[in-house]
Amino acid sequence: MRSFLSLDLPDACRDPLLRMVGGLRAGRVVPWENLHVTLSFLDDQPEERLEELHMALEPLRLPAPELRFAGIDWFGPGKARMLAALLEPVPELVAVQAEVERMARRVGMQPERRVFRPHVTLVRFGRHMSEGEAAALQSFLAAAPVVDVPVTRASSFSLQGSTLTEQGARYEALAVYPLS
Repeated sequence: MRSFLSLDLPDACRDPLLRMVGGLRAGRVVPWENLHVTLSFLDDQPEERLEELHMALEPLRLPAPELRFAGIDWFGPGKARMLAALLEPVPELVAVQAEVERMARRVGMQPERRVFRPHVTLVRFGRHMSEGEAAALQSFLAAAPVVDVPVTRASSFSLQGSTLTEQGARYEALAVYPLS
């Protein structure tokens, strides 16, 4: 099963985050229920390995990191593939990410090796962005709206299953772990 570990966003953050991209006329907006911070992408994993990870994560008592949103940016490589709200990499957030990824490695998984750049994906773009979409994105980024997203604390993280469909990814929380 295609899977990942994510930090769950408090509901109070979701509407303001989506208001950030309300004027953008390009790409596919991520549905409200799919907004999250990816802590570690695990790729395809057998059910037994996911169960081992669950057993390793269940006893963890990690601190609830503060979520401080710090602007908006696009991610590549090359052309824009997604537009995201950035989060400040506060020490507690970085520590949660490092610990859950360490647990995944401990049970034999090989998570993606990327520098952790905390963000929430808001809009996804196809592989071949039209000239109109590229112009709309450039115009949007030149005058991106300032939206106040409240500073809050995350209260949980999840082990997620992901199924790709023509309408986009569908996520299913396989397990939820509280943060203290």
